[in-house]
Amino acid sequence: MFGFKKKQSANESTGEVLSSEEIARLAGLRAENLFSAHGLSCSEANLLVLNHGFGGKLSTETVINLGSGFGGGVGDMGSTCGALSGVVLGIGLYLGPGCDGGLGRKKFRALIGKFLTDFKETAGTVHCRELIADFRKNRKERSSFCGNLTGKCAEQAVRLLLLHRPELAAAADLEFLQGRDSRLKALVGRILPGLVD
Repeated sequence: MFGFKKKQSANESTGEVLSSEEIARLAGLRAENLFSAHGLSCSEANLLVLNHGFGGKLSTETVINLGSGFGGGVGDMGSTCGALSGVVLGIGLYLGPGCDGGLGRKKFRALIGKFLTDFKETAGTVHCRELIADFRKNRKERSSFCGNLTGKCAEQAVRLLLLHRPELAAAADLEFLQGRDSRLKALVGRILPGLVD
């Protein structure tokens, strides 16, 4: 659908080593790019980056299906920010109670609670309708704000993920995380799948 292919870890194929901070920054930029160029919702973009960027086993279609209902504050209701919802789902892929290397249920919930509390302290709220209140009448500014917020959420989520699972840095798909698509390339990829990589 979107032409994102799971590839061998760039770390394995090139020997390139980046710090956790650099990987987190790349993840944030990639999430923002997926939001703006591909028209993915904030939740879809963040879940896709966390899944594809670190060897998650979900297909692109599954990621989009799982993340699609969280945009606009869950079903466009202005509730919990979709960018936050997307990263919570993504963090759960690697740190959830049933995962290899995951945390126990109590620890995982406490970790997610702290992540949301930290977000709220920085942004003032976790609610989409309050976050975008200043941009309701200006769609372009709102899109820019949400794209930036999507990227910042992904960046913070990857920092947290690599803090608890540092071995995932070696599995990071740097080719995917470093990818930047233009809107035109994304459009051509949707119209003529397989033509554009």
